[in-house]
Order: sequence, then structure tokens, then C-alpha cells
Amino acid sequence: MAYSIDKYNGTTIAVVEDGTIDSTLDIKLIGKNYAGYGEVQNENFLHMLENFAGNNSPPRPISGQIWYDTSVRKLKFYDASTARWKTTGGAEVSSTVPAGLAIGDFWYDTTNKQVYIYDGSTYILVGPQGVAGLGTTEMKSRTVTDATGATHAIIQAFVDGEVMFIISSDSFTLSVASAIPGFGYITQGVTLVNSDNSDGITDGDPLDPLNPGRAFWGTATNAMKLNGLGSDQFVQVGPGGIEFDSIVRFADVGYTLGDDNDLEVKIDTDGSTPIIGTTLTGTLKFKTLTNTPMVLVNQNILPGLANTTDLGTTLVPFKDIHAANLYGTASKTDRLKIDDTATDDASGYKSAKTTAAPNTIAARDGSGNLTASSFLGNATSATTATTASQANSLQVGAGVYRTASVDTPDSGTPNTIAVRTIDGDLCATIFKGTATAALFADLAEKYLADDEYEIGTVVCVGGEAEVTACNLGDRAFGAVSGSPAYMMNAGLVGGTYIALKGRVPIKVIGPVRKGDKLVAAGTGCAGVAHVVLKNLAIKAGNFPDTFAIALENSDEDGIKLIEAIIL
Repeated sequence: MAYSIDKYNGTTIAVVEDGTIDSTLDIKLIGKNYAGYGEVQNENFLHMLENFAGNNSPPRPISGQIWYDTSVRKLKFYDASTARWKTTGGAEVSSTVPAGLAIGDFWYDTTNKQVYIYDGSTYILVGPQGVAGLGTTEMKSRTVTDATGATHAIIQAFVDGEVMFIISSDSFTLSVASAIPGFGYITQGVTLVNSDNSDGITDGDPLDPLNPGRAFWGTATNAMKLNGLGSDQFVQVGPGGIEFDSIVRFADVGYTLGDDNDLEVKIDTDGSTPIIGTTLTGTLKFKTLTNTPMVLVNQNILPGLANTTDLGTTLVPFKDIHAANLYGTASKTDRLKIDDTATDDASGYKSAKTTAAPNTIAARDGSGNLTASSFLGNATSATTATTASQANSLQVGAGVYRTASVDTPDSGTPNTIAVRTIDGDLCATIFKGTATAALFADLAEKYLADDEYEIGTVVCVGGEAEVTACNLGDRAFGAVSGSPAYMMNAGLVGGTYIALKGRVPIKVIGPVRKGDKLVAAGTGCAGVAHVVLKNLAIKAGNFPDTFAIALENSDEDGIKLIEAIIL
């Protein structure tokens, strides 16, 4: 007589005929008078005792079944309503947002290394604040010691992984054991990073609006530096700049203008001589924006006279100037000073001549020609010229010359002109621009692997790092690439390129035919999907998806590299 096996809720899950074993569940159901039932029954007890411990979930679960996932060392139960295994305690651990969690469940995001709590409709970040790869943003309480060894409580404000300021109830000098980058002496209240330096800021310019450095910003109702004075007692900035309501008096030391004190106005040390000067190497200019004379009233511009003097206009600047000596640049003069070694004039002034007169400045004649006994120096052009067939360097910009070089692949001598190799190739460290074709076939991305794997090793998410060699039943997503055409995430240190799309050699175990669908078959190898399913005698719906298709035939039984296309 057959056994009718019912679930706790009364639903019949299987009917076991006499003398048979039913494999509907992950434990075997024994029929009446089945020979050797003791071994089967003991194995059932063992499997339930160890909660089906293994890296892969039991293939025929029922709602409420418990499984110990040895890959993550977590005890899980099967939820038939969502058709997934859920963690019984602690947080759900995954790199993607999990589905089917209940209110109050935790999820640990392995990608961003953050903890979330589910409120029934969305995931709320618990911490730490910040984005993966950009550092932590949070307020953190901690204790530190000072130079005497005494303990102090502080609050650190992190932004993008850097401590921006510290809050303390007292002042002290940090000990070496409690060193914090950018901080040495902690003051009572709020201490900004780098505030121990001479200017209080090390990585910016307070006068540069695009890079002012770290500072407090906003409106303060009062401050120590104001000494209680109201803002109306200070110089105001109006629509046209700084404005004064009355005549402003400066001491004899005067004042300066410019970022580097470029213009200086002061009274000389004798207490009487006014000075307007500049620290720049250029000239001191008087400028009008329109063709209106610039006038100085009652100033001694002409020697011995107090009058109104016209300094000229933008069209006729400095109409007439009388002085013992002029220092600067003149647009016109009778003579020019060349040096102090002249034989015809001890002061070193030379007159201009259109002839080849000695110790004179050469002037063009009526035809624009220069006359001289001989020319000494280099000429950039001549009435007769030729083209250079060879040169040590080429001009690539104004005053910039570069030599040429031939380099080995993946290299390039900096600041040189690239020359084709004997094979007609150009070598460089990095090519920047648009490529219309690539030598290799697959698209790959760097991932952190838990071991060094050979080319073609089939991988899945897991192991001690991000990816590991796949086992039977895993969901494979790519294989180790040997010659990727497009390399993503190239800056990841210690990463392994995993082919995600395109033509790539894959490790395959057993015979394979072109067009066969490939799935994970264990030990980092792929296998033909229908063969794996047949050998395991399980339903196709419980087996991972196809991740590749074979592009060639092989009758070998062992492991070999097969050209395939990753889907």
C-alpha cells in the first residue's frame, strides 16, 4: 500500500509506492518494504542535522527548509512566496539590492561596504555615509591623547574620507600616537584642518574665489576680530567698488594696491616728499578712458611754477614735459643710449645714421635698406635661401623644438615626435582619440579575483574577493581574458580582466559541438548545457542560465580551450 506524504498544512506533496524511493524533496522518501532503507534513512537524518551544508543551495527546496550556506557561513531558510533563500539572522549580504525582505531586515552592500535597513518600501542607509571609492562622510566621536598622555574626547567631521574639522571642549597638543593629518594643536571649540600653519590655510588662496582653501563661510552676527564694532563702522563695498562717505586719511606709510602690493602711495621718510611708485618691472601708466585731458591742478609740473597742467589725452599723451632727466621709454628722441663705452660720447648716447658711420645707430634709408660695413650675428631670412634636408629637431610651436624617436610597443619617450617603426607602427604609452577598429575581440572589465587564474577560466561572483572560479551549478558571467579589445576599469590595482562580451577562448570539459549552449560545470570550466542537465538528472528550470555558445567542435573528453562567444 502506497504512502501518502502530507505537509504540515495538510497538502500532499508526494505518494510513495511500495518498495521505492521518492526524490521529490532534498531528503529521500522511503516506500514500504524498501530494501536497504537504513542507509537512506540515516543519510536523511545526517542531511537534516547538517542543514544541507554546502556552497550550493539544495535543488528541491520547500517552504521553511533550512540550509547552511558554507560559502558565506550563513544559515538560510527557503521562502516559497518569493522563491528565494533568505538569511535567518544578521544582514542580507550581496552586491545588489535584495528582493523579498521584510520590514526591519538589514542588507550589507558588499560593493559600497554600507549597511541599509528595509522600511517596507525602500532601503534606508544606516552607514557609513559616503560613496564607494570617494571616502567616508560622517561625524565620528573618539578619544585621543595629548603630549602629556592625558585623554580627551573629540568629534571628527569627515568629508570624502578627510577630517575637515574637530570639535573639542578644551585645548591641547595632539600626541604622536593620536596624530591626525592636518592637525597639531586642538583648540577649545571648532578647529579647522591645517589651522596650525602660519596662514591657517595650506591648500588654497583666500583671495582666489575658485580655490579659497578651507574656511568658515556665511554670516556671523559678531566675531572677535570686529571687537564689537558694527558693520557701518567699516569700509563698505558699493555698486562701483569700495566707497568712502568722507575724506579718508592714511598715515605717512601710505597704502598699496594689487595682489602683490604692485602700486604704492606714501610719504617719504623725510615726512614731506610724496611718492607714487610701482614694484612691477613694467611702466607706471596714466590712462583716460575718453579723449579728455588729464589735468593736475596747482602742482609743480613745470619747474618753479604752480599752475594747472595738461598731461595730454589718449590721442596726444604728455603734450610737453620739462625735466632734467627722463627715465623710461620715449616714442621719439634725438639720440638713444646704447652703452657707456662709446668713443664719440662718454655718456653712451648714439645718433642714428643711414650711412655706415662708425658708432651710430643704423637707420633705414629712403628705400627701406640698411647700410653697414658688415652684418654680425644670425639672420632668420635672406634674399637667397634654401631648405634644410636634415635637422636635429623640428619646431612644433612658438619657440618649441622636439626630437624624433622610435619606441617599443606600449612605450613612448616623453616630449618627442613619434616615428613609425620598421613595420610601419606608431608606439606610445597611451593613444588619445577615436579608434575605428581593434586588434582583439572581447570586451573585458577588471575584477578582484581570489586567486591567479589561467586564460579561459570560467568565473562567477564569490570567493574571498569579487570573483572566483565557478563550481557546478553557479551562475557564470564570463571568463578570464587573454587579449581584450576594450578594457574597462583599467585603473583597478591587482585586478584580473574578465571577458564579458564577444569572442574569447573558454575552458570546456567534455566533447562539444559548434552551437552548443555552455553553462558552469565546476573547477572553473564550462560544460555543454544538455549534457550537464542529463548527468545531474535535474530540471532545466533549476539550472543556471546559459552564459556562452561554442564556436567550434571538439571530441576530447578532458579540459581544453574552445573558441566561444560570451552572451
